[in-house]
Amino acid sequence: MDNVEFDREAPANLTTMVMAFGGWIDAGRAATGALRHLVRDLPAARLARIDPEEFFVFTQERPEVRLRDDGSRDILWPASEFFAWSPGDGRDGLLLFSGPEPHQRWHTYTKAFLDVAERCGVRRIVSIGALLAGAPHTRPVRVTGRCTDGASQSVLEAWGIYRRPTYEGPTGISSVVLDAAEKRGMQHVGFMGQAPHYLQGSENPAAIEALVTYVARLLHLSPDMSHFAEAIQDFRKQCDQAVARDRATREHIRQLEQEYDAATGEERTPLPDEKLDSEKLMREVEDFLRGQREGGAQG
Repeated sequence: MDNVEFDREAPANLTTMVMAFGGWIDAGRAATGALRHLVRDLPAARLARIDPEEFFVFTQERPEVRLRDDGSRDILWPASEFFAWSPGDGRDGLLLFSGPEPHQRWHTYTKAFLDVAERCGVRRIVSIGALLAGAPHTRPVRVTGRCTDGASQSVLEAWGIYRRPTYEGPTGISSVVLDAAEKRGMQHVGFMGQAPHYLQGSENPAAIEALVTYVARLLHLSPDMSHFAEAIQDFRKQCDQAVARDRATREHIRQLEQEYDAATGEERTPLPDEKLDSEKLMREVEDFLRGQREGGAQG
């Protein structure tokens, strides 16, 4: 199979795929963080990888150098990886995918991606993502859902999260893959979380937990969620400390809270107050959180 390297023979009973792409729809690294949690928790073993050579500009998505214990070095290339999990009781298993959004040759990438899915027997794709929104970190993460089949729509409506797609404009690789998958007869369920726009570069454990929760509920999984409560509490505490340093920031968060509370049960993504320098706010909060992490590591 062109552009794909398999670690072993692919099982043919992985009827559902869960996929997460980094980049544009991975706000707070929530989607890729949720996917990593599922891979570790199941656990799922790597099945295959897409060769990055044809699809990435390495001055934009640079490989990383890592040191081994003996002092030698490894070069880690952008990883677009498939993982396989089988429950071991005769039931169908899961194919899981995580990788950064490719820079080029999307048609070729999509074909390689879906060829792996077909080879594994995938009939339904569950996509997860997160977008930056006017969502305060002090409130539960709002998640919306969409799908291509009536049965899944009934489930999402019962959960109160179904939203009929209305977006028009630039799109990402996830939409391209799902459009091509539908043409191949694969169904699709998508979960999209909302992460605070002022925490663009920080990993958001609350958003990760929300996405894992919905995927697990849909697929009847029981992942270990025990560590999230403490991680979320620490994250929000650090955010509160950063926000408390600036009056304009506090007022902006209070405005977002009021809009969130007024729109309970509805999908709304209010824009930042024009009077607020949101880029400056984002830099200050991220610098504060980075300092907290580095200080904790040194301690």
